Amino acid sequence: MQKNITNKKRILNITFIALFAALCYIALIVFFFPFAQMYIHFGNLIVVTAALLIGGWQGGLAGAIGMGLYDLLNGHADSVPKTFLLKFLIGLTVGIVFTLLKKRNKFPTLPMLVSGIVSLLIATGLVIHTFIQNHAFVGKSAVLVPIFAVIGILCIVFAFEGIKLSHSYASATVAAVCGMLVNIVGETAWKTVQFNLAGSNLSAAFMGAVFAQGSTLINAGLAIIGGVALYFALEKPFKKMYK
Repeated sequence: MQKNITNKKRILNITFIALFAALCYIALIVFFFPFAQMYIHFGNLIVVTAALLIGGWQGGLAGAIGMGLYDLLNGHADSVPKTFLLKFLIGLTVGIVFTLLKKRNKFPTLPMLVSGIVSLLIATGLVIHTFIQNHAFVGKSAVLVPIFAVIGILCIVFAFEGIKLSHSYASATVAAVCGMLVNIVGETAWKTVQFNLAGSNLSAAFMGAVFAQGSTLINAGLAIIGGVALYFALEKPFKKMYK
């Protein structure tokens, strides 16, 4: 009996990894478009959703396969190793943090508060940078700041009003934020290496990499909001399938 259950779980994992890998690829093909000197895609959103629904390594592997395949087939072969590693780490991080917080059986007030503060710091940094560079609130920041300000404010509100948000959904939010932080750090490190190899000194390469993360940030915001929202909608059907 136990062997049959294990086999069914393995088949489910393979099926859902393939499904979410295909969705990642389709998301990049269909929903990949420029906006305010950035590009928007829903690939990371699918990775976060998959990690919350089917598990961290499964969601990460699905993202690595789907988004890595997109890079390979669409003229970005040099980015395949980076994409494969980062997308796997996103899913793994989301899954690990989500599982740990759920097992605590305690509302994650402090992680929610920290997530909110980090999001507000990102929004504040973008505002300061925009006014230093342009002396006006325009361009990428006009899009990015509201996204991270909303995420930050909601996280802080829910941290102090935990009764209004279930333990599971709060844990999913914190996990999604952690996964996207891993992606932002990884993308910044990758750009730093690229700029450094192109001739910039390390400090200039790092600053250039930080300010080149507009697309990474907007897709992170969409992944946090959209990934958790999809988890809300799909949690019960997926639980029934796994049972």
